[in-house]
Amino acid sequence: MLNIAIIPGTSRPQALNPQIVSWVNEQLSGRDDVRAEVVDFGDFDLPLLDEVIPAGANMYQNAHTKAWGAKLAEFDAFIFVTPEYNHSISGSLKNALDFVATEFNHKVAGIVNYGADKGVRAAEHLRHILANYKLAVVRDQASFSIFTDVADGQFAPTEVSAAPFASMVADIVSWGEALKSVREDAAAEEQAA
Repeated sequence: MLNIAIIPGTSRPQALNPQIVSWVNEQLSGRDDVRAEVVDFGDFDLPLLDEVIPAGANMYQNAHTKAWGAKLAEFDAFIFVTPEYNHSISGSLKNALDFVATEFNHKVAGIVNYGADKGVRAAEHLRHILANYKLAVVRDQASFSIFTDVADGQFAPTEVSAAPFASMVADIVSWGEALKSVREDAAAEEQAA
């Protein structure tokens, strides 16, 4: 069983994001090979980055960072649901990612993106950020347009936009299972050192 965290990509009030996060969660709920949980960085009361030591050292000083990191460490995989704001991800998502690092190492992620141009530029920026964490991001992603996949303020994905989600999840599951052994080997080497 692969544990997947669904990470909402914005803290913006009245955003479309919760509807898409809910859709992602529903898609995963019918599978017997994954356990999915929505993990909202907004629930951790993260201020603007306030850790003195860079996250890669894993020497967190603040209780909010320790709680956020501990929660992320529970998962084998992640699905980020990101809007595109000004050709990139939201500032709140970037801030939340800057708090942590090693919790993502040797794990896998998928991206669900949306916006006026389907949020593809945000997804590309997010791929670069996630690569820094040794987080493998699968190729396929579900990209939604606010013009064709939203009707009267309600998320209503078209079949063509939603179709890549299934292959994205299939890759997340296969890569996620494979990366478990990589993490086990890394932990064994760390204990031996």
